Amino acid sequence: MFNAGISAETNDGLEYKSQGIGALGRIEPRSRVIKVSHNAGPEGARVAQLFYQEADQVKSGDKLAVLSDHRKKVAEVEAAKANVKVLEAQRIVEQVALAFNKKEHLRYQSLKQKSVASISLADSKRLAYEQSEANLKRLSAEIVNAQSEQRILEADLENTFIYAPISGTIVKILTWPGERIQDNGLLEMADLTELDVVAEIYESDLSYVKIGQKAQINASGFKRAYRAEVRELGFQVKKNDLNDTDPLADLDNRIIEVRLTLEPEAVNALQHQIFRQVHVRITP
Repeated sequence: MFNAGISAETNDGLEYKSQGIGALGRIEPRSRVIKVSHNAGPEGARVAQLFYQEADQVKSGDKLAVLSDHRKKVAEVEAAKANVKVLEAQRIVEQVALAFNKKEHLRYQSLKQKSVASISLADSKRLAYEQSEANLKRLSAEIVNAQSEQRILEADLENTFIYAPISGTIVKILTWPGERIQDNGLLEMADLTELDVVAEIYESDLSYVKIGQKAQINASGFKRAYRAEVRELGFQVKKNDLNDTDPLADLDNRIIEVRLTLEPEAVNALQHQIFRQVHVRITP
């Protein structure tokens, strides 16, 4: 039977120093297993196409899938672009009208001062000029608003694609084409080039664990024990997730997660055993 933890301290910790700390642990990628989902809001989104399958390698930024409303969003963006072009064309026409009306306004102002043109006709030219100025300002504001709407629609269009957040391996597809993405996400992926072991250390044992300490990892079916090194000490005390097969073992321990880096030779042997429970022995 594996001793998941030493329960009694003797001689001010000398027993700990001689035997080390035992714990249960699990194999995890250094990157963690990442659940990739969508950005379509609470109503979810339906998958139209997946570009990769399980076990495929992807690079950060690769398109993983396209959602079913992609074509609709493309059409909305094209309509928004067309609207901007129409407004810009109207502005060009209004700029020409403004230049003409300004000339007419200045000419009739001069004629009015010379008493060659009537006051009412000069006023009408002034009003036409002011109307052109107002129209130009309105069109410029409408163009800015239309461009903002276009950018919003382009962002919505971009959200119809799902991208890989990291470089790694597709380890599990959770939603297939035709299915709606639920809370569990589209797929799970991880960088399997570096593996860790997350050991559940009893809170009473944590003072004996230091960064840089060596450890051995073993489990039933392993061809050999693997070396590891303590890299991170957790911050939160919580209930243990892993339980010993011993029926007499304490099933409600308070533990702190300690992350250990596995030796490189373990990667090929264990990368298909993510989350497998292992035995950890941290040496003094």
